[in-house]
Amino acid sequence: MWNWARGLRGRLHGELSRLEDMIKSTASLTEGECKWVFKPSGKETYCSKSVASSIDALLLGGNSFEPETLRNNLIPQKLGIFVWWALKNRLPTRVELEKRGVHIDSLLCPLCNKEIETVEHAIFECDHAKMVWDRILKWWEVSPSINVGILNAFRGTNIGGRSTNEKRIWQAIEWITGYSIWKNRNLKVFSNDN
Repeated sequence: MWNWARGLRGRLHGELSRLEDMIKSTASLTEGECKWVFKPSGKETYCSKSVASSIDALLLGGNSFEPETLRNNLIPQKLGIFVWWALKNRLPTRVELEKRGVHIDSLLCPLCNKEIETVEHAIFECDHAKMVWDRILKWWEVSPSINVGILNAFRGTNIGGRSTNEKRIWQAIEWITGYSIWKNRNLKVFSNDN
């Protein structure tokens, strides 16, 4: 069915199988007819957004994130993918690498060497990340007491009293900031100066 340039192995093969199963559970192709029926709505015609929202809900099932948190037309798609990876704990932090069998000399954050490096720590709690977030919050005149963390960030809703447009812009700023912190972390980790 799929024509891959190179074969899928290991975790990727398993993830593809799970995705195919999820799609099969939400849509079916009626025998002899060329139309898809979207099971949750029961309609023969449907918009792709409703299917995408259902698949997002299935993929993010255990989390309390709304599907729309993964979409913001103000930023490039690769930042949305980064956010999705961060929310699913799929960024290659030291803890996640260790869980996947990659031997790491230390699980401590390579930047601060104070705490175990998780996604939350790398993007929000490390001293280096906190310094960036403090400057962003000050620039946007947002209270520094705001809880910037994986559960509250990337939504654009944690700045009350702002218009929908301003919240969307804030969400884009959160995504860009998180991505920039992660990219800077990688530059420092993989530079030859270590």
